[in-house]
Amino acid sequence: MNLVGIKHVFRSFVFCLGLCMLSCANIGTVNFWEAIESEDLKALEKFLMKGVDPNVARMSDNRLPLMHATLHRKPEVIEFLLKHGADVNGTDSVGNSCLMIAGFLGAENTVRVLLAAGADLFCRNVVGEDALDVLKINWEMTNYYANEIYRLGVSQKEINSGRAQVRPILVQAREQAAKEDIWVALGLGRLDFVKSHLDGIDDLSTLVTAEGSPILVAATALGHVEIVKCLLEAGADIESRDKFGSTSLFIAAMFGHEEIAKVLLDHKADVFTDNYQGADLNSALELDWDFTNGLARLIGLHLDETRLNRTRARIKNLVVAHKEALEAIDPKDQD
Repeated sequence: MNLVGIKHVFRSFVFCLGLCMLSCANIGTVNFWEAIESEDLKALEKFLMKGVDPNVARMSDNRLPLMHATLHRKPEVIEFLLKHGADVNGTDSVGNSCLMIAGFLGAENTVRVLLAAGADLFCRNVVGEDALDVLKINWEMTNYYANEIYRLGVSQKEINSGRAQVRPILVQAREQAAKEDIWVALGLGRLDFVKSHLDGIDDLSTLVTAEGSPILVAATALGHVEIVKCLLEAGADIESRDKFGSTSLFIAAMFGHEEIAKVLLDHKADVFTDNYQGADLNSALELDWDFTNGLARLIGLHLDETRLNRTRARIKNLVVAHKEALEAIDPKDQD
């Protein structure tokens, strides 16, 4: 499932518990991690022949071997590990992938190698950043992690230059992915590509994410107003529900997507809807900030608490007005 962000909504905030400790038995005087840093391919090969798993993180920081090689900018080791089964999309304890680290460091050649090996362009860490987002991290924070924490000895000029080269590579890769996959097009908000994908689909009810979100619900969650309109015109079921029983109107209320809520209400979305837990629209509108923002970050939404409260208040007024209008209609006049 290649849906940007949505496929990560229900992922855990922490990396899988119970990881086994990678063997650090010495071969001569070199351990596995030192072999990575020194680009000692012969030693690494011996470790692998002895049964060391290239996909088991070390206990101290849950860092994977491929990630360690990426962090220390060891291109030959990266290719070696990939050839020997290293998972290009493995993540650390806060959800960072090798592609994100390579982008963070402005490592152009490494980015190309990882993309060629199938790196996920849209993997997000626990604060909702993907490989493109990390290019925006300021020098102060970059310097802190790269130099003070990891002792990499990189300069601001080197980082800025590298990131400038990495950005068009990632943008082009995302563009190509959007042309090939409707979920990527949706995640990037590319109405043009979504329309072209819809031309070959007769039944929109078949478009459901791996997590159980119909495409209209997914588009609503991401806040793509024009795509929501397009999907409704194409026949998407306005009352389709995700695996929790939430409709698009419920999701629009939760995230404060006012314009989408107006569109859905204009298309007669059910204002009396409850999800499978019995929560109604008022519950969605009153969901606390921390939980809402946590979900938003996982799908790449950047919410502002003050704005969210303001748009939720306006959505609530709209919902109340629609309920009052419906209740005022004589039942015999309802069709």
